[in-house]
Amino acid sequence: MSPAVQAPFVSSTPAILIGAAPTDLAGIEHCAPDWPVFAADGGVHTALAHHYRPRAVIGDMDSIGDLSQLDKAIERVHLAAQEDTDFEKSLRLIDAPMVIGFGFLGARSDHMLAALHTLAGLADNRPIILVGQHDVMLRVRGNCQFDLPVGTRFSLWPLGRQFFEKSQGLAWPVDGLTMEIGKQCGTSNRVTDASVKIEASAGDGYMVILPADCLRAVLQTARALADRAA
Repeated sequence: MSPAVQAPFVSSTPAILIGAAPTDLAGIEHCAPDWPVFAADGGVHTALAHHYRPRAVIGDMDSIGDLSQLDKAIERVHLAAQEDTDFEKSLRLIDAPMVIGFGFLGARSDHMLAALHTLAGLADNRPIILVGQHDVMLRVRGNCQFDLPVGTRFSLWPLGRQFFEKSQGLAWPVDGLTMEIGKQCGTSNRVTDASVKIEASAGDGYMVILPADCLRAVLQTARALADRAA
């Protein structure tokens, strides 16, 4: 039985979270070796298969199998509630300036949509990165800036309702646009300048979606966002 209140895992550095969706962890080499690793439920098997020993595995433990086979140095946080996902449980317990998630995109579309649903409801402003085989997504509140190759695919997806004041470096500017789920989004834009700037006023936040090989640039942007939120 889970305790009524679980103390968070506190880290002064970004944290890596590995989920159960199929992933080869491509891009994880851009993360610093001292960043703590956590696993969401069955993601612990992916972590161990790639020689990463998580500090903890968090979730309802329905995708792990025999818990007794896990290294006893890996803390187990068993949260049985079904009204939230293992991704949501993990974000609630990881107190880090930003989180980079592998194994949450691809495979089952309902799981990917559930991850985006979680990010839409996240109360804090810390940047969250999701890395997949084809895409890397960054959750943003407020302004952001990227250094990207000209011609890069650049998409914006609102996490609810979001007003954009101004943009720079995009083929189709988003100046003065209000994006809202079910009404307007900004997929398949294109970078026209090495520096892309987005100015966004108050709103529910948004996802910036880029090709997976842009992870290094996304990490650079996310570090700036984390410093701003600190």
